[in-house]
Amino acid sequence: MTETFSDYVDCTPLLGDRAALDRFYDEHGYVYLRGALDRDLVRTAAEQMLEGLIALGHAAPGTTLDTLAIASYEAVDEVAMHDYVKYDELWNHPSTLKVWEQVFGEPVFVFKSTTIRYYPSAAGAAEPSFLTPLHQDGFYIGPNKDFRTAWIPLLPTTREIGGVALADGSHTQGPREHVVTERFRRFGHPVRGIPAERFGPDEQLLISPMEPGDVLLFHAFTCHKSIPNVSVAPAGMRMSMDTRIQPASSHRGFNALTPWPESAKDASKGILSKITGTPTTVE
Repeated sequence: MTETFSDYVDCTPLLGDRAALDRFYDEHGYVYLRGALDRDLVRTAAEQMLEGLIALGHAAPGTTLDTLAIASYEAVDEVAMHDYVKYDELWNHPSTLKVWEQVFGEPVFVFKSTTIRYYPSAAGAAEPSFLTPLHQDGFYIGPNKDFRTAWIPLLPTTREIGGVALADGSHTQGPREHVVTERFRRFGHPVRGIPAERFGPDEQLLISPMEPGDVLLFHAFTCHKSIPNVSVAPAGMRMSMDTRIQPASSHRGFNALTPWPESAKDASKGILSKITGTPTTVE
């Protein structure tokens, strides 16, 4: 596996061509759209995240998005932060739903579960354990696999600030083995990821700098991982959100219907069961 990244392909010009957009997605397992979402809505979500960090004592009053820096992601009460970020108002805004429906070609349902991220620079330190190893969201989330993950930056990203790197076309091989990866941990448990031998040396990782309003959507079996924030001079914040979207006509499982703060409390259901290794029939 190479760490020499190439850029995502901008699929925005394909939005008016249903057949071409579907062909690209079927071949590559992702769609990257520049400036497709309302920037004011994205800015509002960023300001709400900032408000939460100030209210919880991790940033000083008067801090702006341009000056924001926090000491530690892990020190922040992640559940409490969800009280401040009204992400459903962005995901389900009429202008946003129009984008999702252009991508899917049909009405959609947006998951109630959203992950919010606010990672300070870790330049010079060990790779943070809260990042995610190479994995497929379809391993963690079910039971149906026709959802797509939607990932957006709330502040501009660079390759140094990090984001999500995905493997072009990796979805075509279907589900892969995931094994316990001790150095990556979530909710106190080691996270399962794809072992190196299950990822081909010719599979190319993609990541591009992104701006607020950009969105990356990818297949349930697209292999992807977090890229750490190692930015310096200046050290920037990686602030992002991700959710899942599925056809409105599809089955809605536990992860689709349960807000993240609630699902994170029960290690025997949904995504937590896959992280903890607890057998469950509730997805």
